[in-house]
Amino acid sequence: MLYMQTQSRTILFAVASLVFLPAAPCCTAQTEEVDIQKRIHLPVRVHRLQSDQDARLNCSFTDDEIREQFAAVNETWVQAGIVWEIESIVNSEALAPEAFKTAMLNPRGNLAPAMVKNVGRDTLLSAGFNVVVAEDYGLGMGGVFIPAPDGLVFFARKRGTRGEQKPVVLAHELGHTLGLPHTVFEKKNNLMMGAGPSRVPTRTKPITASQIKIARHYAMTGKPFSPPRVQSPVKNKEDLFETLDTNHDGSITVSEAKEEHRPFALNFLRKASRAPSDSLTRKQFDFIIQRGVNPGGRAYGPNVVPKIFARFDRNNDDQLTREEANNKSSLVNRSFGKWDIDGDNILTREEITTSLEKDHAAQELLPGE
Repeated sequence: MLYMQTQSRTILFAVASLVFLPAAPCCTAQTEEVDIQKRIHLPVRVHRLQSDQDARLNCSFTDDEIREQFAAVNETWVQAGIVWEIESIVNSEALAPEAFKTAMLNPRGNLAPAMVKNVGRDTLLSAGFNVVVAEDYGLGMGGVFIPAPDGLVFFARKRGTRGEQKPVVLAHELGHTLGLPHTVFEKKNNLMMGAGPSRVPTRTKPITASQIKIARHYAMTGKPFSPPRVQSPVKNKEDLFETLDTNHDGSITVSEAKEEHRPFALNFLRKASRAPSDSLTRKQFDFIIQRGVNPGGRAYGPNVVPKIFARFDRNNDDQLTREEANNKSSLVNRSFGKWDIDGDNILTREEITTSLEKDHAAQELLPGE
């Protein structure tokens, strides 16, 4: 591999320009030639947070160290023929250090929204990607991608007592900006795996052929991925597979779906880390549904907890009752019993956060969103 550095950008080139990508495991995929000579170059503005009020927000990375981070990131992404180019590195004053300090007292579900408040929107790169780097988020968060409203990636130099973070954490979050979810089937230290014992800290990580196709598709737009709003073609999940499997061969593909159902089918396969040319068998479909992945809507993780409380906690006592959640069309209402871990008919932030972390994709839209 060859690195080329200029004053404002770091570029990594691979010696090989044409690779044959094998089918991803646990799915039926067409083996394709992927010509990585047709590299997609994605501009990134790096916002190095600065703060004299909270050392955890005061990023100590030098320009050269940031470029080295991206050089390592590109060692992973060269597999997809995607090059992350630093457009500029700017010092950004943290705008809401008090919000960050408060969020760090209980970071789960609170830290990511607090970080958004610390970024000035007028400094963002409008035609490209933005990475905001702090010094230390503690053990609560290594990095996160927040799609709305600006598609920001947050990263930190350190993670509490774990010390310096690997660049692959940043590579993972950038994967989310290209439409890649946490994996359902892929293991073996895959780049997009969530936390777990089979994820080990390495400088680079593998990505599958299907993930490459998905990433390149969204990379071609030149902007961060925004989860689409799609509606299920049926009301009951039990009828969904038969509705999409129009040729009744025991698997679903985008091409066989009725035209009006194809956006939905495309998004559902994406949630399974499957490209449009792939297929899902009935067994795989059932496994995904059993994992709690709802076919429609957006994927929500623990960072949605503050929004849930802002919407449903009418008396602002920091807990939700069944009466407050009594909207039959809402995700909170349908999930109340599942999330109520101690069975006291009251939901706390900790219970919802724990439930969403265990079941990463509670994927239906909250009413009115």
